Amino acid sequence: MGFSKSPLAFGDVREAFDRALNSPKGIRIPCETRGAAIVLRSRFNYFRKIDRDESKRVYPIDHGMYNCSAYDKLILRVPAKGAPDETVLYIEPRLSTDMQIEEIE
Repeated sequence: MGFSKSPLAFGDVREAFDRALNSPKGIRIPCETRGAAIVLRSRFNYFRKIDRDESKRVYPIDHGMYNCSAYDKLILRVPAKGAPDETVLYIEPRLSTDMQIEEIE
């Protein structure tokens, strides 16, 4: 069975996303199992899709937020199987400081 198509079914997800946006390093959500963390990550991604679809109804096609979600700035990560924190969903900001950037001379 799939997820609900109503954004109202994702109040908890929106709340967690907002907390992650307001946290400099993001948040983590411990789950019972790795499978539960993966399902939760899917639920977050599905809500992000719903949020993008909603933006198409709110913004004109030439607007920068058309087909975008404020939550697109966040990375959803479940560590590899066997890792000590394999049952945790991490929601972290996407930062340029995570990249090695070099000026071209």
